[in-house]
Amino acid sequence: MKKISKLLVGILIIAMLSTVLAGCSSKRESNQETKKENEQNVGEEKTDEDSRYGGTIVVAQKMPPAVLDSDKSTDWVISSIMSHVYEGLFEFDKNFEAKPHLAESYDISDDGKTYNVKLREGVLFHNDKEMTSEDVLASFERWLENNDAGGMISPYLDKAEAKGPYEIVFKFNEPYAPFINILASHVSNQKMVVRPKEIIEKFGADPITEHIGTGPYKFVEWVGDQYVKLTRFDDYVPSKLPASMLSGERIAYADNIIIKFIKEQSVRIAGVQTGEFHFAEDAPQDQYELLKDNPDVETVIVKPDGMEMLILNCGTAPFDNIYARQALVHSIDMEELGKAMVGNDDFWDLEACLHPKGNIWYDENAGQGIYNNYDLEKAKELLKKAGYDGSPIVILSNQEDTVERQGSIALKDQLERVGFKVELQLFDRPTVVDKRANKEGWNIHFSYFYKSVPDPQVQAGWTGTNKWISNWDDEYSKKMDDIFSRMMKETDFEKRFEIVKEFYNYTWETVPYINTVDYSRLHVLNKNLKNYDNGCQPFFWNTWLEEDK
Repeated sequence: MKKISKLLVGILIIAMLSTVLAGCSSKRESNQETKKENEQNVGEEKTDEDSRYGGTIVVAQKMPPAVLDSDKSTDWVISSIMSHVYEGLFEFDKNFEAKPHLAESYDISDDGKTYNVKLREGVLFHNDKEMTSEDVLASFERWLENNDAGGMISPYLDKAEAKGPYEIVFKFNEPYAPFINILASHVSNQKMVVRPKEIIEKFGADPITEHIGTGPYKFVEWVGDQYVKLTRFDDYVPSKLPASMLSGERIAYADNIIIKFIKEQSVRIAGVQTGEFHFAEDAPQDQYELLKDNPDVETVIVKPDGMEMLILNCGTAPFDNIYARQALVHSIDMEELGKAMVGNDDFWDLEACLHPKGNIWYDENAGQGIYNNYDLEKAKELLKKAGYDGSPIVILSNQEDTVERQGSIALKDQLERVGFKVELQLFDRPTVVDKRANKEGWNIHFSYFYKSVPDPQVQAGWTGTNKWISNWDDEYSKKMDDIFSRMMKETDFEKRFEIVKEFYNYTWETVPYINTVDYSRLHVLNKNLKNYDNGCQPFFWNTWLEEDK
């Protein structure tokens, strides 16, 4: 009766304050009314939609987070948990196009220097307070100072200010095209999520431990390295857009979500098979065929997922010479490399473009005639043109990562066929990170990158003059800087996409790095978990439990 009274009070509030709650979707009201009718008519036959509500989804993840504050860490496990609790002004759909979420709409004016963002009205925090521009502004300012993505934006930002309770104006010193995409960034906790102003004021720059968001689930508790518990937010106000990966409507069917931290891979997989867990991340690929044939589980190959990049030290010989870098490209048999690195064909693909098929930034012509154009004679000719003197080149690799270790061994063999002398150095990851920070002592390094970055501009952080660890500084790197400068200022999508394609083409012409093989992780679901969306990260709104009949 308590829930029924709460709903009746809610109906009276809606009647009296209709202007305040204009942003609440009709779908939400319909869902709440359905739940109310079910409670009042115990014993009556439920519809398929009604039967989806209830139960606890139990998730097995590998590692516990150090904090749950997304502004204070780049650890992805944080967003895989807290995306149920916190939401962004914008969220990415399945084509990786940023859609308004807590925002209602936006427009760009002043030749690309001003973004006017209108907020959805009636959105509630988990403490039943309505979200307004004051909360968004406080969250944004904290994000600027504490989040790496905010640090990307802040040098170009003039100011952000509230314009009434439901509008924010962001003014830049010059046109800044990637702004919306970076706000929505789903990688490394870069997304700007909205928290109540009073929580921002309470914690300041310290890690937030009192978690109040606008999402479909409320934070309940975090027990160290054991679990995090979330519970349904009954007064959640969903987006009116159709559900599409992280964007659109989110329905909390399960009463609770419990994320358990289970380090042992075998325990996670066994738990899904027995029904103890409904989802387990990172299953062993060599068990794929066995798991695929198990009627109690469903296998999910994550696509798009990651790409293994071959980073070149462009600051020292021989790869400070463009012809040596071009020779390297034609020395690599990508199919042979993929089989050595990953093995099972179900888990790797060859793709030259840095964005996957289906992504709005995908270009099917990227790397044409260069990527996977294995040509030993051409490679030898270019190597001779580079004046390579036979000095050993050092492949620096992580011996603890199977993909990178096996890839480095296979690459060594391929390069020696062309005439490169190769020294393979295998270390633990901390040692690799230390060594690659030096300009001398290494020439090639494998590194994992997420395939669907939020915006091509993000790649400027590791492409161009003296970016990341490439030590690239010549006439070609400066031309790349110019490409990114123009890309940053062009807010028209079609015109900007032409600049993005110019970036792709010039990358394959100058070869500061090489995208080798795209590969995928394997997740496992219990058969009772329904409507799971195979996205870039696991999330469990719009999913439900269907018990055995």
